[in-house]
Amino acid sequence: MDLSAFISLTPQLIIASGVVLAMLLVAWQRSQKMIAYFTTLILLMAIIATVNAMGGEKTFITTLLAVDDYSRYAFILVLVSSLCCVYLSTLTLCQGVEVHDEYYLLLLLVVLGAGILIVSEHFASLFLGFEILSIALVGLVGYFRQSQFSVETGFKYLILSASASSFMLLGIAFIYAQTGDLSFSHAVIEQANITLYASLSQSVLYQLGFILFFAGIAFKLSLVPFHYWTPDVYQGASTPVTLLLATVSKCAMFIVLLKCCFTASHFSLIQGSNVFSFIAWLAILSMIVGNCLALKQQKIKRLLGYSSIAHMGYLLIVVLLGNLAGIDFAWQSVLFYLSAYLLANVSIFTVLTFDDKLAKGDAVTIDSWQGLFWRQPLLATLVIFSVLSFAGIPLTAGFIGKFYLVSFAADHALWSLLAALIVGSGIALAYYLPIIFALFCEPQSTPEENVQREITLADKSVVSLYIALGFVLGIYPDVIGKLLQQL
Repeated sequence: MDLSAFISLTPQLIIASGVVLAMLLVAWQRSQKMIAYFTTLILLMAIIATVNAMGGEKTFITTLLAVDDYSRYAFILVLVSSLCCVYLSTLTLCQGVEVHDEYYLLLLLVVLGAGILIVSEHFASLFLGFEILSIALVGLVGYFRQSQFSVETGFKYLILSASASSFMLLGIAFIYAQTGDLSFSHAVIEQANITLYASLSQSVLYQLGFILFFAGIAFKLSLVPFHYWTPDVYQGASTPVTLLLATVSKCAMFIVLLKCCFTASHFSLIQGSNVFSFIAWLAILSMIVGNCLALKQQKIKRLLGYSSIAHMGYLLIVVLLGNLAGIDFAWQSVLFYLSAYLLANVSIFTVLTFDDKLAKGDAVTIDSWQGLFWRQPLLATLVIFSVLSFAGIPLTAGFIGKFYLVSFAADHALWSLLAALIVGSGIALAYYLPIIFALFCEPQSTPEENVQREITLADKSVVSLYIALGFVLGIYPDVIGKLLQQL
């Protein structure tokens, strides 16, 4: 491995070194504050290293990994989301008396697994990153054993995650049986390669392998019909862990799915067989079913779980690329949408963590936020920005993200998916807007029940930063748009 490859892989190496050093730190001295500060430092160093490497050429690191600016930007999103999760975790863990060193170790392993997935160029590295991410998340989902649903949630996620891994591994085996190669195709796709791989699209075993592989990815993305775990795990896990599931896990899985599908062999397969219809129907069902299931939900975390099903369905439109000339626009659409989606998730989960009822173990419902604007106007403003962004209302980053997807679907004549996106977005207003209305209602509970945890100056600064980011990206989306065009 030469110097350029080493520099390109530096962020992942920093996270891997952080995992080892965290274990040594725990053995040397158990201190919850120390391990939290150490984890923050490792994530900040990885962010700096990733930003420093931006603008470089696409670098292949053996046949397993390939690093380009798209993957670097995606890893920045993962690192920033993880940094926010560390901050929220310190607020949640301080309520206990135990020293939670292993919690931060598992968190770093989740980031490492996501980092490997994002730069994967080979099915072996993809499966390695998938397993590191999954096993660490299983530990985190069931980590708070005093929680009412901790055991049930952890066991459910463990069994279903193992099933998804089995499907994925079997699919990869079928693909290997037909191609004799586990690596993705080269980034530069030539017409000769497309012709060479086009014959594979007629292979039933190859199609079955790709569908099984896609099923493993679809589980992590909560796509219909692999979505049943989502609301229960979202509700049962602690809020910072749910944030990891909603941001880091889904961002990493979608990026590696794009890298796989935008190669010559799989692109030819998607365009030349019934796999195209299979993915299209999954996208349509996810958009409609996810939004419809959220309509009757009163618990905020379950509502966000069903909402995430629909959002991943929106993003799945980009996988159905009509021609290879649109790859750059497809990447820009996905990365902008993920930026807006991650910001909205981080914002609303921050408010959930600050909510005093969550600290008592009670589920936060829409009624819990009645009158929040009059008690905590800053937190209510953050909720409004995040909910409007989820709904895709103009002057928010979410609107620009959906505009990218609408433009992409129209350019590639995906009219049925475009119709589903519009219908799904309309249905979503029916459960997003009541959240905003509740913020301005008179609270039904007594004043004693409305006492909130004291918001410190640091907390207010973080909330104000999220509000400012949401405002800037909604009013001036070129802040990210121009950056993505230069990648």
